[in-house]
Amino acid sequence: MADDAVASIQATVLPDEIAKVISATMTVTPADANDKWYYKLTSVSNSSTDLIAGSYIDYTAVDDDTGFTAVSTSDKIKLLFIKNVDTNSRSIYICFDGGTAASDLVDGVTIGPNEFFIARIPNTTVANLHAISSASTAEVIVAALIDDV
Repeated sequence: MADDAVASIQATVLPDEIAKVISATMTVTPADANDKWYYKLTSVSNSSTDLIAGSYIDYTAVDDDTGFTAVSTSDKIKLLFIKNVDTNSRSIYICFDGGTAASDLVDGVTIGPNEFFIARIPNTTVANLHAISSASTAEVIVAALIDDV
């Protein structure tokens, strides 16, 4: 379907002598009109804060007088894609449980320069998703399919 998110990955793992290529594909389809797309080039500061804020993008036809729908902190993230596009070697750290994002979280995710992260996280709300950069401000692309509850 045209509004689907499709992710394909090919990973080479294990030492060279026994290396294995593993491939996989994931497709996520909006369930109904409440599933909305979010996209933003985001500046992540060195202070833990919400990663997603602002408005959804319109991917269905709307008239010229219709404004953008605001993202709510209670909306649920069905699919999250983050790509670190920072040009200054900064990493970002992600927290999914509403806590403070930090480099030493047991359940956190690190996304280094030119790296990406994609996952289905259907029970994480916008208010639960926090990010912080390793230094100063890092630029990331955030794309998400979110249930507008």
